Amino acid sequence: MGNNPKSLPVGVLEAKRESADPLKGMEQAKGYAECSRFSVHYVFATNGHLYGEYDKTTRLQTPPRSFKEYFPSHTELTARYAKDTGIDLNKPEANLLFMADSPAFPKSRYYQDAAIRACFEKILHCEQQQQACRVLLALATGAGKTVIAANLLWRLSKAERLPKPALFLCDRDELREQAYTKISAVFGDNARIVSNERGENTAKNARIHIATYQTLGLDDEESNSASFLSEHYPPDAFSVIIIDECHRSAWGRWSEVLLRNPHAIHIGLTATPRQLRESEKQCKEDAEITANNLKYFGEPVYEYNLIQAQEDGYLAACEIVKRRASIDGKSFTKAEVLAANPVNTKTGNALTQDEINDLKAEYNAPHFDNQLQIEQRTPTMCDDLFKQLCEHGSPEQKVIIFCTREAHADAVAMQMNNLYSQWCKQQNRTPKELYAFKCMGVANGGREKIEPMRGSGERAFIACTVDLLATGVDIERLNAVVFFRYLKSSILFYQMVGRGTRIDEPTQKYKFWLYDYTGVTDLFGTDFITAKTATGKKKKPPDDRGGGDDEDDDEGATIIKIGGQEVTVENHGRFILTRRDGRDVKMPIAEYRHEMLQRVLREARSLPEFRQLWIESSKRRELINHLLGENYSPEVLRELENMQEFDYYDVFAHHGFHAAALKRTERGFAFLEQQQAWFVEMPENTAMVVKSFGQQFSLGGTEAIESNSFWDVQEIKQAGGLEALKKLGKPAAVIRDVKIRLFR
Repeated sequence: MGNNPKSLPVGVLEAKRESADPLKGMEQAKGYAECSRFSVHYVFATNGHLYGEYDKTTRLQTPPRSFKEYFPSHTELTARYAKDTGIDLNKPEANLLFMADSPAFPKSRYYQDAAIRACFEKILHCEQQQQACRVLLALATGAGKTVIAANLLWRLSKAERLPKPALFLCDRDELREQAYTKISAVFGDNARIVSNERGENTAKNARIHIATYQTLGLDDEESNSASFLSEHYPPDAFSVIIIDECHRSAWGRWSEVLLRNPHAIHIGLTATPRQLRESEKQCKEDAEITANNLKYFGEPVYEYNLIQAQEDGYLAACEIVKRRASIDGKSFTKAEVLAANPVNTKTGNALTQDEINDLKAEYNAPHFDNQLQIEQRTPTMCDDLFKQLCEHGSPEQKVIIFCTREAHADAVAMQMNNLYSQWCKQQNRTPKELYAFKCMGVANGGREKIEPMRGSGERAFIACTVDLLATGVDIERLNAVVFFRYLKSSILFYQMVGRGTRIDEPTQKYKFWLYDYTGVTDLFGTDFITAKTATGKKKKPPDDRGGGDDEDDDEGATIIKIGGQEVTVENHGRFILTRRDGRDVKMPIAEYRHEMLQRVLREARSLPEFRQLWIESSKRRELINHLLGENYSPEVLRELENMQEFDYYDVFAHHGFHAAALKRTERGFAFLEQQQAWFVEMPENTAMVVKSFGQQFSLGGTEAIESNSFWDVQEIKQAGGLEALKKLGKPAAVIRDVKIRLFR
């Protein structure tokens, strides 16, 4: 549109090879549009000669037709978009859709751009209908919601939509600091953290205010006024309010900031994908976490889930290891507990008559280490976990263990430290500082240990917590998430799993382990219920003074201990997280690998056939697209097989056709060594260009030698690039010959 800074995507085109049916890619492309992955309205599938179209608005599909006969022009697509969305692109307010990202984050990922566009479309619709602007975005943890918020505010600013300041509101100091880092990179000194300094608001003159609702006085349920908010901000003080992690609010008193700013644009960000339907199985935790949010913000205008992000390579792959303590299959009646001579864990004394009277009729696995401590259970589980860490790398990994209560976290930390000390003695190694530690809150210094856990490879490895680390803490190098705790809340479970999904380039962490000792991974694929439910008295949301919603008061709790029970740990299999029929599922790794390779074998029945397919860019990309379209991720397979240093070619050739696998560097070096006689026959500058294929493959694999940036490499440009190849023949034929020799 005119001189707008950025174009507006309205469709997706799925292209297949010329010999394919023109509609072959339609279902794949419709899938992209149906799930709003690209937030587009029109889908085209083509083989280059004919094309078909699917209109998401009308849900009608056209039969194949020729490009020569007709293809909608830019003007026609613009008119259709305006008609179908109700947005007149010629009006000044529509400029919002064409704003570019900030210079600080100029290359947003496709889904981040799609999320912002979906948000702006909702805002424009609300304004046209003179309704309050309420928007919800749901993206998996690690997908970059803060970058989305920063660019969203930047685009609003450039579209002159921030006549008053904007507020970014979150519920933890960690989230506030992360937001400040990203937003200040965009707005500089115009983004400030809200705090009280000598009775003044430190963000008073800023365009972007970043605050926790504790700072604004929105966490005091005993107070009848939101003191800092009402004292420093008049009603309708903000143009835009963004609520980060809005699923955690439980619709507490932070709603005051929204009610005092009814004319502002209200945007909720959540890491939790959800199914919007009622269920009688809604658990108390889910009800408290989600109460009223969907009613207020409406359905998410854009969703990007964990599996999609893993398939795209933006989040770390997840390998699930299911283990289970044998004792967890047993229940204990009151009589059986008494027969085991129970003692009070705080006093070490036999139970009093009152405590005996308070015993439950029956105790089963969810009660273990919460109300009933079985003497050998925690030591046995810790011993098994330590062995798993040793088998899968080293005990010196960054790990979060989610425990049942604070006393349980103490016991787990003690056991892990003892095991580590014994291991170091056996290995004749000096133990590293602060191996395992309880991480619960300020009182025990738990938060102070998060920073070394995040940044140091020499200390702070195993964090034992209840749910302090469930959200709001990014530890990119985290290698494993462990559940020694039973859960009913699928929302809380996804938040906890999200701690491990970050990729960490410096430590080459592209996969994380999920050790499940309590069957919690059965919550994958279950609904996130958002029905309105009477929940009784609200619990106080987590803040900087302590733990989270599910953290028990160990001071007043009576926990009884029994001994004499034999405990072993059973193996329940290894799984990969994938997606089937629109739901997250855990699939046995062997089955996942087999199905993916069978899909490859359908397109290439032998290694020579596979090699021929691979060297043809269009066929190779079509194969990858087919796999991704059917929820098979080559990147996940590479991570599962610990083949990060191998090109996809060698991953498939090795596992599908039993060929010897060469690392990228090995294959590139082999090409340079084995083709010496061929190089000698060439002009010197041509040989330099041809050799560069091996050198660049060593650095980045197949993608590196097919990227347009290949020809921008200084040495290749200096040698003449494509012109130098012409001395051997047609460049396309020469490149094909190079690939044949490279992939031998």
